[in-house]
Amino acid sequence: MNLSNVYSEKMLMQIIEALPLAICVLDREQTVVLINKKTLEFTGKANDQLIGNVGGKALGCVHHNDVPKGCGFGKDCMRCKLRTSLLDALASKQPQTMIETTMVFKDLGEKKLRISATPISLSTGDAVLLAIEDTTQAKIFERTKMEKNRLDAVIQTAAAVCHEINQPLMCIMGYSEFLLDEISPDSEHYANLMEIKKQAERLGETTRKLMTITRYKTKNYLRGSILDIENASTRQN
Repeated sequence: MNLSNVYSEKMLMQIIEALPLAICVLDREQTVVLINKKTLEFTGKANDQLIGNVGGKALGCVHHNDVPKGCGFGKDCMRCKLRTSLLDALASKQPQTMIETTMVFKDLGEKKLRISATPISLSTGDAVLLAIEDTTQAKIFERTKMEKNRLDAVIQTAAAVCHEINQPLMCIMGYSEFLLDEISPDSEHYANLMEIKKQAERLGETTRKLMTITRYKTKNYLRGSILDIENASTRQN
């Protein structure tokens, strides 16, 4: 878009209605002056609920009534990426593109957004063309896919570990049982052999849990996290 052009509202409406994203045009006071149909679909509001209102109030941000002065004056407004993108675009005369943010709306709940703010010149003065892409479902899909990939990696690793452990484990258990049959319960070594057998059986139970992992669950460990075998497995004690 040639930013040196001056657009009439009619000309700009023809452009933004053809775009596949929710588009708002806001003036220097961040008041909504134009919207396309995709914006109505995104907000679930009527045209007169958007036009003439400050951006946060128009879109339904939960923070726009935090202070008496309204949108732009609360402490959360200072951290609002949508607001800062609009202000930066106006001040620098440069587009602010592909900015990822999260906003909470009164009627829509929490939404993951990708926004772009492009400075333009209307016949009535400077303005910003705000493009809003709702990426909430895409982020959920991305997170679900990542969790699946992690689970697949865990299952493959667990299968390999179990394969390597089970054979020497069976050997340990077999020899401990053989030795227990060969010595008297009164022997000084009997308790030690029983402990070896007990710990081998415990390790065997762990490998069986590893083989029945069905979900990716972690727990805190030291300064990081480790796989929570107990809650990731379908096999319970």
